[in-house]
Amino acid sequence: MADADLIHLPEPIPDSVRIDPTGGIRFSPNELRDLRVTSGRSMTELFQDGDDADRMQAMAWLELRRRGHRVTWDAAGDVAVELVTPTPDPTTGDSSTSSQPSADSGASPLPK
Repeated sequence: MADADLIHLPEPIPDSVRIDPTGGIRFSPNELRDLRVTSGRSMTELFQDGDDADRMQAMAWLELRRRGHRVTWDAAGDVAVELVTPTPDPTTGDSSTSSQPSADSGASPLPK
């Protein structure tokens, strides 16, 4: 049997998805249109007018869609959303604080 003859089944829908809330949720205009058709409400209605469950369900649906799953609205409601913030990479030199950089020594003259 050639590879073209094989039946490729979709991957099962995961029990949970991990989302970085600081990184934002990515979506395309077509995904937003599909979200409206699937849920019966716009993203604005889900995120601003909806409750916490609506927002989590919309995030799960969008993340699953991004991963290639064609999931129903009801099925997305059964997927746990884990909000995670990635650990900063210490090798990049990025500071985890928002403090001002140190003053440059000798940059300003001493008062007389």
